[in-house]
Amino acid sequence: MKKISNNVFLGRLTQILNVAILVLFVLSIVFLLKFDKINVVKVGAEPSYLKAKDHLHAVEHPLKQNQAEVDYYAYKLDTLSKHQSAVANDKKAVKSLQEDIDRTKNTLSEKQKALAQTEQAIADEKAVFEPIEAEYNDLVDQTAKAEGTFNVVAMITLVLFLIKIVVWAVWTYKNSKSLRNVCPWMAKAAAPAWAFWGWIIPVYNLIKPYTFFNELYEETEYALVDKNIIPEDTKSDNDFLLGFWWGMFLMAVCLINFILVTTFFGNGPAFYKLNHNTVAIVAIIFWLVYVLMEILVVGKYNKMNKMMVDNEDKF
Repeated sequence: MKKISNNVFLGRLTQILNVAILVLFVLSIVFLLKFDKINVVKVGAEPSYLKAKDHLHAVEHPLKQNQAEVDYYAYKLDTLSKHQSAVANDKKAVKSLQEDIDRTKNTLSEKQKALAQTEQAIADEKAVFEPIEAEYNDLVDQTAKAEGTFNVVAMITLVLFLIKIVVWAVWTYKNSKSLRNVCPWMAKAAAPAWAFWGWIIPVYNLIKPYTFFNELYEETEYALVDKNIIPEDTKSDNDFLLGFWWGMFLMAVCLINFILVTTFFGNGPAFYKLNHNTVAIVAIIFWLVYVLMEILVVGKYNKMNKMMVDNEDKF
């Protein structure tokens, strides 16, 4: 039974997934900018739309009151008219009732004029508002469609990124197991299971995947030097390399994505003050550097894994 497993394929699969993730990320940025182009216009049109909508509501506000007053005086006039037959024999009552009817007719006429004026004002305001509403609703529909396309690409990118994390975890787990099989001192190192747990535990996952892989990298290199497979003077100083790789990972995955969300989907200072095209370009650069660094790191470790497999008899 082999003590050291050849995990180069998993490392290469991680590299391929990284390239695919980068391509999808760039594609998602392209769709994000298309969404943003429409969304910026929509956000700019929103104050005018809301102002016109509020003004229409203000004009419509008296309508119910006007209609209620017309209905009331129309009902009152109808009631008074029906009451005429009941007082036909009382001249004084007839005169008083007629005066009441005349006053009610005059008041009803005034209320009908007020209602007609309100209805005309509403009609005029709707004539102004409806084109604004149609244009704004069209922008909302276009924005929703563009955002939906972006969300699909972004979701595919996220799924592929999570798959890559799983492949990375399996790759580092197998390499850790192999190293523990041939290096007794690795019994005191982090258990191979941390290859998975390091990504799962919240907050801890901001540092543990790095410390786990950094330890694995250094101890593998030390084991190769110890068995004279590589000369001691070729032992690289990987602290900066791995530190820079993990720093770019945190910047790209955490900080850059946060800036993208607040810039393109927020309604705060970032949306209005940051240049959206510049933010998109910077995001691509950070992801490009991160992916290239990870491909480099994986490639370097794959070489060490291959050397251990080829020289297994020395362990």
